[in-house]
Amino acid sequence: MMHFTNKLLLLIPALAFSAAAEAQTQFGIKVGGNFLITSQSISPTPKDAPPTPKGLGLQFGAYAKVPFSDMVGLRPEIGFSFRRAKSDQSITTNVPVTDQNGVEGGRADLGVETKTDQRLQYFQIAAPLTLNATENFRVMVGPAIGFLMGGKLNQDVTTTVSNGTFNGQPFKQDPTFTSTVKKGSAATKDFKKAEVAVVAGVGYELEMGLDFDLRYYRAIVPTQDISQPSFRYKSFSNMIELSLGYTFGS
Repeated sequence: MMHFTNKLLLLIPALAFSAAAEAQTQFGIKVGGNFLITSQSISPTPKDAPPTPKGLGLQFGAYAKVPFSDMVGLRPEIGFSFRRAKSDQSITTNVPVTDQNGVEGGRADLGVETKTDQRLQYFQIAAPLTLNATENFRVMVGPAIGFLMGGKLNQDVTTTVSNGTFNGQPFKQDPTFTSTVKKGSAATKDFKKAEVAVVAGVGYELEMGLDFDLRYYRAIVPTQDISQPSFRYKSFSNMIELSLGYTFGS
């Protein structure tokens, strides 16, 4: 089913561009930013649920305006989407303190702060249907698909020990810090190679050709899927895109 859906989504822009010979088609370019908020599904629900990853990114690409009538048209688009999802989680647990022989002699608060910065690059195709409420204002809704091209993962972990006692004597330790950087397939191994989504939004084009576009992007299949015998993690992309474009020949 996924293979058929991918073919269908790729076919829609091709059909739209082929219709350019018979329709008064216009072309344009756009650039803008995006804000990603990741929806998470974790089973079983953990005691310390991770925070929602989110962050600002950017995107750019090209589009075509294919009118079917004065009110209805198609807006096939291709572009590159650079996304960023950051999260910061702090967990403190009270743990036993043992000597070198493993004999418990006290307790301490162990704090672990994990900062994650996930970056992903997608080649994105969309083909929203446009409904023109006026000559300049439009409403859009339609399918989209993103192909994962690469990524980078930065993870910083800071560990602290506080309120410690051992054999009745207080103690403390200096914080320890570790940093991990993963690139390429090591950073994206749990992510799906294709992300099927729907887009919906509004746009406004000035007579001079400047085009303003605001839309919501929602993945309908998991973007990330980690499955283990006692653990299942899934995430879905929710993204707001704001773009400034220019339509040639307006």
